[in-house]
Amino acid sequence: MEMNKHKADLDRQQNPRKRKVEHEEEEETDVLLTKKQNAATVKIHDLPEDMLIHILSRMSLKDAVRTSVLSRRWRYLWMYTFGKLEFDDRCDRDITLLDDADERSGIVIKRKKFKTWVKHILKLHRGQRVDSLVIRFTNLRLRYLSSDIDSWIYFAVEKEVKVFELNLSVEDGFHCGYKFPNIEKLLSRSRELKVKSPVFGSLRSLRLVDVDIEDEVVKYLLASCTCVEHLCIRASNATKNLEVVDPLANLKELEISDCCNLESLEISAKNLVSCTYQGKEISSPFKKTPNLTELTLGGEFCHSFIFEPKKHSSYSAQLVKLVLNLKTLTSERTNVPCDLPQLDSLKRLELNTVTKIGESFLFFLSLIKASPNLHELKIKLVYLLFDRHLPGSIPFVQRTPFPEVTPENAKCFTHNNLKVIELVGFIGLSRETPFIQRLFNVAPLVEKVLFDTPIGYYRFHPLIDSVAASEGTIPWLINHRMSLKAKRWAMDVKKNISPPRINFVIL
Repeated sequence: MEMNKHKADLDRQQNPRKRKVEHEEEEETDVLLTKKQNAATVKIHDLPEDMLIHILSRMSLKDAVRTSVLSRRWRYLWMYTFGKLEFDDRCDRDITLLDDADERSGIVIKRKKFKTWVKHILKLHRGQRVDSLVIRFTNLRLRYLSSDIDSWIYFAVEKEVKVFELNLSVEDGFHCGYKFPNIEKLLSRSRELKVKSPVFGSLRSLRLVDVDIEDEVVKYLLASCTCVEHLCIRASNATKNLEVVDPLANLKELEISDCCNLESLEISAKNLVSCTYQGKEISSPFKKTPNLTELTLGGEFCHSFIFEPKKHSSYSAQLVKLVLNLKTLTSERTNVPCDLPQLDSLKRLELNTVTKIGESFLFFLSLIKASPNLHELKIKLVYLLFDRHLPGSIPFVQRTPFPEVTPENAKCFTHNNLKVIELVGFIGLSRETPFIQRLFNVAPLVEKVLFDTPIGYYRFHPLIDSVAASEGTIPWLINHRMSLKAKRWAMDVKKNISPPRINFVIL
């Protein structure tokens, strides 16, 4: 050991070049150690303001505002954030007071304070842009607030937001009647704000719920927002004749729902992938949608899709995912249709229905048969309880959301591609067990079954729900005892009906 060390020293002495290289390596090592030590001691306060603003922009609005108390330097930094500004009076507990309570839902909301909070934050914001602005404002019953809501929209225009959501919906169905600014107002305000790009020129996603927007405004926005990828218009009474047509190179998702005055709808968007339409029966709106693979239907149009398949043959065969929200049928459509839509490419089918106790679900098997390549099936039930002494409930529950099929009339077939079944709201009633048994017979190669047992009981009208719940006559939600009973029934299904090879999950 001593000899080897001695030889190494002699070698360095006789070789100056090697001695220089070793010295340089030692210096580099010292520099790296110094940098690591300095990095370990750097604190967040030492970061440049641009980096701090980037960090704050990734935080929630409230958390970002709270940082203003840290020091003088931090006091105004949150005002320059460019991330997501989100205001939601339904989940904001810091702005609630007991004198403005919604007795039915138990949510306590102080509308005036919420409006003041939104106005205050938007006024203080100093950043040049904001990526996302989301405002959900419920229980809006006073029209004089229109100017305040206008200012929220103009803020979105000024900050050139990419994502904008304005949701004014209320659970009890009240329509506030707020009207989206017309084209003249939007352009005038844009000039005042000195916005260089077209109005909402940077928009990627627009979601309007319970906001009345005219056809001309929608047409203008679609022409100006060339980058828009997602468009949702729900519960707009001013929308009547809507055209969603190319060029819309980036539009991937579209929703038009509950527009009660809609008379016509044309959709010709070659890159559209997902669409939701819930509303009255109109002529088929899907003109040129070669890439449409995901579709959600509700209202009268949903029934047309089932009972008049020829009207929808131009696009039904290309669907990969289909969601049907089944509601009450008219009296002339209670018989099983002779033909069903051809769903040759369908991989996932979701059936959501509100039904009275005692209905047969065997009609659902017909939809499974019409989907030869179906891989996943989800059925969600919401049972409708009714009291003959309560007004308005009897006419509704006398109808059914789907045709009645008896066990004798149910066709026998085998579906070997169905692998996953999800059952939501099944609680062990008399018609459920035979249906599930028949389902297992139809799909012998099922690999996984998911039971999600808890579900709400709904009445004909929210007001009746409120009265019944307050009087204790009918439960608003299934109680803990009913939930345990449903789980025990699901365990019996697993033990006595389900094949042992199936992965059986109970929630």
